Amino acid sequence: MRLADDDRARVPFALVGVLLLVASSTFAASLATPGPEPVDRSADVVADRVDAEVTAALRGAVRDAARAAARDPVTIAADTEAGRALAGPRTFRRYLRLRVFLAARDAVSAVEHRRGQSAARASLGTSVETVPEALGHVSLASADDGTELRVTVHDVVLTVERDGRVAETSQSDRTITVGVPVLALHDRTETFQARLDADPLDAPGLARRTTIGVTAMAQARGLGQYGGLPISNVVANRHVALSTNAGLLDAQRAAFGRADPDAAAGVRAATLQTGATDLLGPRTDPRVVSAVTGQLPDPNDAERADSDGRSGALPATRSISVGVNGTADEAFLALLRGTRGADALDAVLRDGYRARVSVDTEAWTVRDGRRPAPRAPGPNWTLVYSDVSTDVAITGRGQSRSVSPTGIGTRRLYTATRRVVEHRRVDRTWVKVNATPQTTSASWRDVSRVRVTATGRLAGGRAPARPVRPLFESGGALGGPNLRAGRTASRELVSDLGGPDAIARRAVTGGRTSASTAMVGDRPADLTEWVYADVARLRDRVRHLSVEVDASAAATGRANGAARLASLVRDRRAALLDASDTYDGVADRTRVAARAAYLDQVLAALDARADRTRKQNTGIGRALDVKGIAASRANDLADLTPEPPSPRREVGTAAGARGEVVFVPDGDPAYLAPEPVEGGLVDGIDDDEQYVGLAVRNLNVFAVPYGEAADLVTRTLFGNAGRVSLHTAGQALVTADQTLETNADPTLRTRTDALRSNVARSMGHVRQRTKRTLARETTLSPTARTAVVGRAFARWAGPGERAIAATDGSLARAVATAAVAETAGPGSSEVAEDRVRTALRVDLRRAATSKRVRVPQSAVDETVSTTRDVAREMATRTAENATQQGIARATNGTLGEIPAGLPILPTLNPWVATTNLWIVESRGAYGRFAVEAAAGSTTYVRDGTTVSLDVDGDGVDERLGRNERVDFRVRTVAVVAVPPGKFGVGDTDGNVDERSAAWSGPVPGPRCTTRSGQCLRE
Repeated sequence: MRLADDDRARVPFALVGVLLLVASSTFAASLATPGPEPVDRSADVVADRVDAEVTAALRGAVRDAARAAARDPVTIAADTEAGRALAGPRTFRRYLRLRVFLAARDAVSAVEHRRGQSAARASLGTSVETVPEALGHVSLASADDGTELRVTVHDVVLTVERDGRVAETSQSDRTITVGVPVLALHDRTETFQARLDADPLDAPGLARRTTIGVTAMAQARGLGQYGGLPISNVVANRHVALSTNAGLLDAQRAAFGRADPDAAAGVRAATLQTGATDLLGPRTDPRVVSAVTGQLPDPNDAERADSDGRSGALPATRSISVGVNGTADEAFLALLRGTRGADALDAVLRDGYRARVSVDTEAWTVRDGRRPAPRAPGPNWTLVYSDVSTDVAITGRGQSRSVSPTGIGTRRLYTATRRVVEHRRVDRTWVKVNATPQTTSASWRDVSRVRVTATGRLAGGRAPARPVRPLFESGGALGGPNLRAGRTASRELVSDLGGPDAIARRAVTGGRTSASTAMVGDRPADLTEWVYADVARLRDRVRHLSVEVDASAAATGRANGAARLASLVRDRRAALLDASDTYDGVADRTRVAARAAYLDQVLAALDARADRTRKQNTGIGRALDVKGIAASRANDLADLTPEPPSPRREVGTAAGARGEVVFVPDGDPAYLAPEPVEGGLVDGIDDDEQYVGLAVRNLNVFAVPYGEAADLVTRTLFGNAGRVSLHTAGQALVTADQTLETNADPTLRTRTDALRSNVARSMGHVRQRTKRTLARETTLSPTARTAVVGRAFARWAGPGERAIAATDGSLARAVATAAVAETAGPGSSEVAEDRVRTALRVDLRRAATSKRVRVPQSAVDETVSTTRDVAREMATRTAENATQQGIARATNGTLGEIPAGLPILPTLNPWVATTNLWIVESRGAYGRFAVEAAAGSTTYVRDGTTVSLDVDGDGVDERLGRNERVDFRVRTVAVVAVPPGKFGVGDTDGNVDERSAAWSGPVPGPRCTTRSGQCLRE
């Protein structure tokens, strides 16, 4: 049924009552039944709070500990119980772990939280009283290239209490990463120190850069001194200091990505100051500046400067040319005179025209007639006797005398052929019993042919085996008789044997059929001059043969240019002989034989030079051993070349998670100078003290050619110590005379006169040898010879100049010119003039470098020492009224002309080059060396500070160790080589062992009081 709207709105009251009754009953029941108790969550809250605070505390502790470890690092463990636990190759990392533990222990012990009846606290477990126990709680690692530190703290204990009772205990490891680049700072500083400690031959670093810098400076200044610049001190301590600081900058860039700005400014200032008087001006080759200062040159400049294609080569004598030079003259004169156990040129020419003519016979059977067998007259006959008779008949009268070749250097001069017929008859006697003996006869004929030959054969010679055409007949080079006399000799030999018929008969019947004879043919009248001129041209060609040897190897006794020259000549011998495929007659063959004889003399002379060089190298090795450096190491050091350019980095390469990290080194003092620095300018040094951060020394090994080191070299060649070469004595005398012109010092005059007397006495021997050479090589009378020598010697003012002229060849040229002019005339020839000039060049060089002309060392040394003293006195007086430039001229202008260096070879025969070595040393330390990272938030410091910490918590600090100052020691070698001649190269101011004021003190140091100004040991 469908309800109406008003019906649906009407609800029965009975139903409403029921619902109210049920609702009231339910409510009453709910009021009568109790609900569950509330949960106490305070323990969880305090545990969560402590857990979070522990992580934050550890993060702060690790950050603070890392920065504190950087400020006061420990790299050398102390000899204490705590320090010994840190000892080992990773001392700093152990120390950093210890600091992290101590900071973490303090930080964690302060973490506690309470709520209601609940409490939570953190700790690092049981009590830690020793360093090993502490280290066991911490491990660390580098993250993001060392720019971040990842630390794990082990055994972090969290304890929760409720109502005073332990409700829960948990133990865990916490790993924290902080953006403190302490490991990168330490590791890069260690890398920097490693570059300072690196052996220059093993790895790039300070020593290698210093070696290259000092060598570049020494070579540039050495060549300048040789060229005439007023340089008396080639290598000074200021150069060593500059190159050392430049090497420190280079090491900083390599380790940190950039250099200390203040140090870079110091190097620039030192470069300007040094360049004011040295060779670092605007015109200096950029490679010298880069090698000295550590600033690599522009690649385009290096390319332009390296036009020779030798990358890395510095603009100095990196190699020297060792040529045959005067040895070519020695060998030529030995050939002319027949010395060294070899034949003279005339003997070689005579041997070229030697030959042997021989007659030989050859026979062969044309017809062999058989001997008839015996035939008895009848039965029972017995043969008892046979008799053979022979009748020889010779037929043929023809003979040939034409010359025809039969082999290399052999010609057939005569030929005759005969037919020999032997008619033979045999008579046999037979017997029979009771019968008269009977005779039977038989005949036959043997025919032979016989050839008689006369042959001419050239004697074996020095020339390579080649056919000779023509031979034993006129013609060929020079159109001479060309051994034509061999034909006559052949006929005479045949005639002596009885003629061809007799020879043919004996060839068949037996007897002498051969003979030979030696002969020397007539030579063309102009053969000697022709061959002389040819060998002279070869001499001039050989003279210019040369090899390049490393200058440092020659200076350190590791090169033998003469031995290499000998190998070169042997390799080119065939080309130098220039023998054609066929000789143009005997004269051409003789010419080549003379060239071969000359080359043999050249090789003998070069082998002798090589032997002298080996002896010299032995002496150089001994001299270097005395100075405490092996020759092989000195050579390797001197041969170092700059490293190829690399891109300049203004920031470090470490890129951490928080961005790129900049490392800025800061050395104190920034520029390490040999002079004291006020303590107020150096952190860690008292204001009333001074700090010396660098000590340098350089030792010139061959300051003079007659010193102790040079004497060890020359003693192996001459065996007479205490004697000086005539060349060096002459140089010393010339310098002393020049000084006397401006200062008539009585002591210098006395010693100069003594030296002049010694040099004049030696020159007397040279004069006598010159006259003997003229007597041997010219037809001048004794009076004329004396006049010639007098005119030549008079070209030089005094014995010193003449001594130099005698050793450099100019005196020989002057005498030869005078002698040739005296003998010039219709009868003179170019050959005679060349021979005189050659003989004088060789004989005078030998005379001027012989043992007997060497001058006492005492006379030379006293004169040179006094010359230096007078020059210094002149400079001092000049300083009162002259500019600094004038002082330099007054001092260096005189001292620069004093002989120095080691001639190679010291016999000056020939003089290849002059070399010198400097043993360079430097040692130093930064008073404080710091590296800053991340805009100053972390600074790593090395200043030698001792570090102590309370490890066991008893309130007393335990000494852990100290950090090492950044220090270094360098010992290396600089080598210079200059061309031969002049006064050589080396320090000529008398200070061959230059030491800075602090050299005898410790490093760093010594410290000096400002009141006394005297350096005292620490």
